[in-house]
Amino acid sequence: MTRQFFLVIVLLELITNKGIRMTKYFETRKKANGTVFYAFNPSTAVKEALDVRYKPFRTKAEATSYCKLVASEFDLHKRKQDKTVKVDPESISGLITFYKSTQEWLKLAENSQTFYDLQFKTATEMWETKSKITFGQTYAKNVTATKADKLYTQIQDMYSDHRAASVVKVLRKVFNVALRHDRVRSNPFANMKIPGLPTRKVMWEPNQVFKLIETADKMGYHSLGTIVLLAYDLCARPGDMRQLTWVNYHEGNFSYTQEKTKTPMGVAGSPRLVKRLEEYHQYDPMDLNREGCIAICETTDKPYSKDLLVKYIARVRNRAELPKHLQLRDLRRTGATEMAEAGCTEDELRAVTGHQSREILATYVRPTVKLAQSAQNKRFAS
Repeated sequence: MTRQFFLVIVLLELITNKGIRMTKYFETRKKANGTVFYAFNPSTAVKEALDVRYKPFRTKAEATSYCKLVASEFDLHKRKQDKTVKVDPESISGLITFYKSTQEWLKLAENSQTFYDLQFKTATEMWETKSKITFGQTYAKNVTATKADKLYTQIQDMYSDHRAASVVKVLRKVFNVALRHDRVRSNPFANMKIPGLPTRKVMWEPNQVFKLIETADKMGYHSLGTIVLLAYDLCARPGDMRQLTWVNYHEGNFSYTQEKTKTPMGVAGSPRLVKRLEEYHQYDPMDLNREGCIAICETTDKPYSKDLLVKYIARVRNRAELPKHLQLRDLRRTGATEMAEAGCTEDELRAVTGHQSREILATYVRPTVKLAQSAQNKRFAS
């Protein structure tokens, strides 16, 4: 009877704790004084993959919850690893992997690579409803012009016209490179009749720019105000300005290479910009050994990353009660348009903005009443 009674007790214990015993990495332990506690005890593989360690808990609920969370993260990690290992070289994902090994990919700026990766992710994760596989798993040789059109429509419906057009643009490049290397026989994304996307026309008013700078300064983000003024006065991309170092600046002049186009630039700073560098950043023209980025975030004591810059600009813009559609990238367009309104020649504009052609410059310089008036004044001056 004693043995039977013991077996019943064990069975009841197993039933009661079934959920707990089935939870990975969960353990029940006892201290020397007999107190029971619960612990997360991961395997070596989990430790190495997720950088987690043994962790004790007071209650079963806390322990099991944490164990399940880690188990879920580890399963996701393994799926990602498996997906990476099992990419078929003949598939769309395989073609993208090949493209990333070529000079066409390697010469792209970091921001451009990030942009391309977003489009690749969008495309490869789209589902083929009939074959029940993703577009990324589809054999490249099986992608016809009809399938390319269907992919465009799917992304257009799920995301936006802009995302769909961007995906087609990058996949067209991937197939062009693959075609040149004899990995495919045709480019299904060539000659697609995609409607032209409207050019962004957002412009800042001068008072809005200075309100943003003033608010940033009041909030203690002098570095942020400096990036704003740099982008505005130099008609530059925010990404280039957040990465400017003191080596790029000397006696009022900025010399740097545009990350996106690799165009070398040499632009004189405005008096107000020079004054700001002296006032807030203690610029000393005699200190020739100063290094590091000009704009260092006050809260992290590090240069701004792209995401951090966007986050902080949104925070300051909200505090300044400025319209949400205003973005830092629009300062480049605003500054270029103001230069045109001031009567600058095309060559002068391109010297500041770095644009190589009149056509590209035209997308930045927006027609305004002031420009039209200037043109009429010149026409009828005699």
